[in-house]
Amino acid sequence: MHIRRFLFRLIAYAWAAPNTLLGLAAGLVMLCLGGRLRFVAGVAEFHGGWLGRIVARLPEQVGFGAMTLGHAIVGIDQSTLCVLRAHEHAHVRQYEQWGLFFLPAYALSSLWQVVNGRSAHASNFFERQACAISSQAPSENKL
Repeated sequence: MHIRRFLFRLIAYAWAAPNTLLGLAAGLVMLCLGGRLRFVAGVAEFHGGWLGRIVARLPEQVGFGAMTLGHAIVGIDQSTLCVLRAHEHAHVRQYEQWGLFFLPAYALSSLWQVVNGRSAHASNFFERQACAISSQAPSENKL
């Protein structure tokens, strides 16, 4: 049974790998600008440094607290990652399910919401799903 679980995890990582590479590239930039890296539940979490401070100062319409790309999360700081961890890890699971198709599907969902007069972010199918999953998740300390 352990081999089967290992194989499924390996496939999930491979399926999300192209997106993870984008996240690792963004994380590397963050590290070069004074950021930090922490691994939580098999996910690389980058935070802080100059890039984190710059993103934290962006207007709300374009800024973010954290962003997930595959098995990599880029956050503005450690405390924000703690607050958003369950939500961002829900996005990691979505990348594992959708693989290369996640980013186009996310963009199409946002576009559909805008065309229908709703918020591109808050009404996005993937955001609503991640919110629902994270609201049921155990606290950050249990990860």
